Amino acid sequence: MENLTHYWRPRQSIRAISLGLPICDGRLLVSAVTEDDGRTKGWRPLGGGIDFGESAEAAVLRELAEEIHAEAKIVTRLGVFENIYSHQGQQGHEVVFAFEVELISFGLAAADEFVLEDGEFRDRAAWIPLNDFQNGNETLLPDGLLPLVPTVPAP
Repeated sequence: MENLTHYWRPRQSIRAISLGLPICDGRLLVSAVTEDDGRTKGWRPLGGGIDFGESAEAAVLRELAEEIHAEAKIVTRLGVFENIYSHQGQQGHEVVFAFEVELISFGLAAADEFVLEDGEFRDRAAWIPLNDFQNGNETLLPDGLLPLVPTVPAP
């Protein structure tokens, strides 16, 4: 797949976000988090900002519909945590709502790997085996999320 570089910087305000974690056949659907030079520094579940007046549950379902044209349902809320991080020398601050979701229709996620486009955002998305995160071969972002992910045996 082509090397996609996305130049982004964290917002300089506290942001409430909602992330959806679809798990299928022992794999988690995630999007690459890249450095300016295109190197993948980790993988992040799909989702995004919670709009004013919108619930975290509604936000994650809306984001999945917008980003990958998929219909999903909430399985369970995995947790809520604070994420203070640095990316390319800038600090970010998020309050993260994490949900296990089930995809009812897969949309773009029917492929093992695809290009995720959301406005100006364009990067790789893929189904990565949970074992790769649990054994340290891949990095799951944001920090603090991995302990909340259900343990699912690989097929």
